[in-house]
Amino acid sequence: MLLKEIINKSYYGTTGYITSPNSLEQLEQYILFNLPVLKEFKQIIVATNYQSLELIEQSDNIWKEYFPNCIILNSKINRGHNFGTTDLDDLIFDYCKQNNIEWVCKSAHDILMEGFILEKEVEDADFYYLNGIGYGGMVPYNFDYDKIINNDFFPQTNFYFINVSKTDFINNKKYVNDTYEYSLNIPNYNGKIWEYVDGWACEKFLAESITRNNLTKHHLLPNKQYKTLLDYIKYYNIHDCSHKNIFLDGICHFHNLDQKIIEI
Repeated sequence: MLLKEIINKSYYGTTGYITSPNSLEQLEQYILFNLPVLKEFKQIIVATNYQSLELIEQSDNIWKEYFPNCIILNSKINRGHNFGTTDLDDLIFDYCKQNNIEWVCKSAHDILMEGFILEKEVEDADFYYLNGIGYGGMVPYNFDYDKIINNDFFPQTNFYFINVSKTDFINNKKYVNDTYEYSLNIPNYNGKIWEYVDGWACEKFLAESITRNNLTKHHLLPNKQYKTLLDYIKYYNIHDCSHKNIFLDGICHFHNLDQKIIEI
């Protein structure tokens, strides 16, 4: 089937952090780039937190200019890196559960989508994703690409499609809340909770949810291109597993606006 068939029955749930009027201008540029694909979704859900609550109205107006009936889920609390991310993800997932929404494409404000992904061939599955991996994640497999393809499962949380109706939850809220309270008492906390709590990773929580709910999965990056990505990661010794500024078969986490984009 075509990815368009999944998109047409999915809500698009996007999350982001607005820091300034400049980030609002950037947000609009992302929307404009993605507009041909965004218009193919059933509905748009926007979950955002802010450096200043004074930016809420401007942010809402930008989304409503292009999608007047979009669903706005503003968070007036921002618990910082990682914790704020799980909070926004849960806002979208919980809204979908409460309103019996079957499919959602969980995305982020800084994701770019080329129009040709609509014609992308995919297999029937409950979960469509892009795998996250860095140099360190390749080491346990001794850089054996086939083993990585067959065994590594560390799905990116900034872009995936999931059948919500077959899923109980994404993040264990009690665990997230407990570790957040723990972080508040860490002297000189650097904002990187995974350096203090072993195994804390949004990708790990997502992977556990897919496994726990026995969802069938399909990697959105074909094996040939995935091996090219692995070559790139290995050659340049890239440890960041989020593939920033790399176009992966029409999808890009365009996080660093002042840096070039690599196409795989």
